[in-house]
Amino acid sequence: MTAPPHPPAAPGTFWRGLAWLWKQNLLGSLGIVLFTTLVIAGQVSTRTDFADTEVADAVESRWGAPVQQAAPSVRWVQSGTVFTELSPQALARQHVQVDAQMNYRKRGLAYFSGFDFTFDGTYVAENGQPHDIDVAFVFPIEVDKSQVLLSELAFTVNEVPAPLDLGEQGNRLVWTGRLPVGGAATFRIRYRARGLESFVYRLDPSLPARDVTLNIAVEGGDNIDYPPYVLAASERSIGDGRAALTWRYPSLESGVALGVVLPSLKKYDELVATMSFRAFVPALAFFAALSLLGLRHRRRLSAPESYVAAAAFGFTFVLLAYLGAFMHFVLAWALTMSAFGAAVVLFLGRLFPEEKLRVLVGAWVATQVVPTAAVLLPGYTGLIYTLELLAALLATMALITQQQVRALLSDRLSPGGTA
Repeated sequence: MTAPPHPPAAPGTFWRGLAWLWKQNLLGSLGIVLFTTLVIAGQVSTRTDFADTEVADAVESRWGAPVQQAAPSVRWVQSGTVFTELSPQALARQHVQVDAQMNYRKRGLAYFSGFDFTFDGTYVAENGQPHDIDVAFVFPIEVDKSQVLLSELAFTVNEVPAPLDLGEQGNRLVWTGRLPVGGAATFRIRYRARGLESFVYRLDPSLPARDVTLNIAVEGGDNIDYPPYVLAASERSIGDGRAALTWRYPSLESGVALGVVLPSLKKYDELVATMSFRAFVPALAFFAALSLLGLRHRRRLSAPESYVAAAAFGFTFVLLAYLGAFMHFVLAWALTMSAFGAAVVLFLGRLFPEEKLRVLVGAWVATQVVPTAAVLLPGYTGLIYTLELLAALLATMALITQQQVRALLSDRLSPGGTA
C-alpha cells in the first residue's frame, strides 16, 4: 500500500512577499517610471552635447570666446637705418589690471560663464643700447573673438594720447617712435571687452620678462580654477562672491601663461540627468509606501491607479527639465516638487480617505523631494541620504513594536493569510 502523496509545501515568507508585491502592480509601475526617466535623461544628455557644440558656438558669436590676450612686443633698429632687420627687446615692466564682472549666459539648462572685463595695462620699454633706437610697439587685439568695444579703447604714450593705429588687419595696436640713449617710453592701454569661460595672459615665450604683475579681480563668483599649462596665482583672496588673484614676478627667464578659469554656475542639465538616472531607487520606496498604505487600509490599488501614480512620479522629471530651461533651476525644482506633490497627495487622499494628510505628504517628501534635493546639493548628498535612511530605520523600529502592526504583518505573511 502506497503512502498518500504529501501536499505541496506552502510558499515561504519571502515568496509570499514577492507575490504580494507583484499583485501591487509593481512591475508595470516601475516600467513606467524607468521609461519616463530614462527618456528625459537621454534627452537632457543629448541637449548637453548639443550645448557643447552648436549652442556654445552661437553664444561665442554673440558674446565672445575665451580670452587669449598676448603680451605686447617691442622690436627695434638703430636710428637712421632701414626697418628690415628688427631685433626683439624685452619690456622693462608689465603691470596689468583686469577687473571682471560675471554675466552668466543661460541657454536652456546650460549656463555659460560670460563676463565683462576692463583691461588696463602699463608697459615700459627702455633703450639700453649705446645709440638711439627706433622702436615698434605692437599690442595684439583679437577683435572678433573678444568682442572688444573699440569705442572704449584708450592708448597713451608717456601719458599723452596716441593715435589708434590698428594696422591693416585691424587686429593689433601699433606705435612707432624713437628712444634716445638711456631713454624710456611708458605705454598704457585700456579697453573694455567681454569673454567666455576664461582669461589668459600670455607672455612672449622667446624673451625674458621683467617686473611682471597681473591682477585679476572677479565679482559675481568665487569658484575659480586654472586653465591647463597656466601658472597658478602667487597671491589669492576668495570669498563672498569675489575673487582677487595676483601674479607677481620680478624676473622670468622665459615667458609663461598666466590666467584663470572664471567662476561657473552649477550644470543643471547634468543635475537633471543624475536625478533621472537615480530615480529607480526612490521609485521603489514610493511604491513600497503605496503598498504599505494599501496593506494598512486593506485596499489594493488597481492597475490604473498604480500606473497613474507611477506616471505622476516619472513625469515630475520631465516637467523639471523643461521648466528649468525657462527659469532659475532652483525655482523650477521648488515649483515642480510642490505642484506634483499637491497633485499626488490629493490623488492618494482620494484613494485612502482615512489616511492622515501628514503621512501622505511625508511619503512624497521622503521619496521624491529629499532624493532630488540630495542631487541638488552635491556637497551634502551623503549626509542627506544617511539622515533619510536613519529616519526610515527609526520609523520602522517604532512601527514594528506596535501591536497592531505586528498583528497585521502576522496576518498577511502567515501561511494562512492573504498576501
